[in-house]
Amino acid sequence: MSIKLASWAVAVAGCQALVGCGSGDSLPEREGAGGSATGGVNAAAGVNATGGMNATGGVNATGGVNATGGHAPDAGGANATGGGAGAGGETLGRGGNVGAGAGGRSGEGGSGGAVAGAAGHLGGAGGRAGAGGRADGGGGVKDSAGHGGGGRTGAAGRGGASGQTGAGTGGAAGMGPEAPGGRVSGYGTVLFQSNSRNQMVRLQTTMVVPPEPPRSGTLFLWPGLQPDGANFEPIDNGVLQPVLTWGSSCAPGNQPRAYSSWWISGQYVNTFGNEPGYTGCQGGTVMTVGVGDTLIIDMALAGTVWTQTVTDQQTGEKVSYSIDMLGQAQNLAYFVIEEYSSAPVSEVIFTDTTITFGTADAADCKLTARGQTDYVSVPVPSSDGLTCSIAEIILRAEGID
Repeated sequence: MSIKLASWAVAVAGCQALVGCGSGDSLPEREGAGGSATGGVNAAAGVNATGGMNATGGVNATGGVNATGGHAPDAGGANATGGGAGAGGETLGRGGNVGAGAGGRSGEGGSGGAVAGAAGHLGGAGGRAGAGGRADGGGGVKDSAGHGGGGRTGAAGRGGASGQTGAGTGGAAGMGPEAPGGRVSGYGTVLFQSNSRNQMVRLQTTMVVPPEPPRSGTLFLWPGLQPDGANFEPIDNGVLQPVLTWGSSCAPGNQPRAYSSWWISGQYVNTFGNEPGYTGCQGGTVMTVGVGDTLIIDMALAGTVWTQTVTDQQTGEKVSYSIDMLGQAQNLAYFVIEEYSSAPVSEVIFTDTTITFGTADAADCKLTARGQTDYVSVPVPSSDGLTCSIAEIILRAEGID
């Protein structure tokens, strides 16, 4: 059972949209299989709030592009202290180009760094552009707490103090080196694959509910597991997936009025097979969630039963869905944006991801494929070879920087 990674045509057996099936051209294809998946979109917080383009810490404000120190290099990187971006430097800082934590890609940030960040490219207290950076503020373009606590770009930049809708949540501590290898094609899809003799027995990850997209079409955002090993038949090619949805889908459950809220439920979708009880859209209880809520996702195998549990960290509400997969091995872990006549408005960010394998094989802890502008931090295998940890996965639909 091979995977046609060269084509990146459709592979996941999801079909969530009420109007047809198809997931574009972003997912690998199983031999003889087509179909689609489901997905979602975007990151958290908003676009235009307190802070303004030229506010304190903005492009032309205190510590801005032409702040004290000019463009000449100084202590802390290429344009660090007092550099072209103000106190934090325009491009590099103490943490180097891609280092995690306090230096990060763009330096310490400072009070008005043009591109710098207090804790790295996307993480930490200052986010991508730092405390008072070029674009965002406390709420940031994507989320008010940013990918790492202070907004994607800064404390008082373009996005403003609180962003579009809410406070958001922290995020990673800083963007480190990018995962090597893997096929690069399309947008908004990341894949990890274990060998056919092994299987994945658990997938844990965290994501923040993104800003609300325009009120049209349908968007799906999901992590999911797909088979490619033992006991493939009789069930055939379906996908286990908790799906964050904007709009309507074929999933069962009491869905909210379209575009009134994001919602999520554990689901199983199979558009290929004919085994009774394993065709079409299956799923559990629906939970509405708010922009900026942190969703803790756990997909775990016990015996032959897979249980998907989603917990909203802000409200404490929890939903779950279980299905007996009859010993069918799940070998593919996906992170996907899927669009139906609607466009995402921001990045989609997963943090603290752990994949657990049935047998030890550190060689399985590697990136298989990603989209052209997606980011995946370096996967880290455990000492016993049973788990693979990925600090941050960032999905970007076409047109999203």
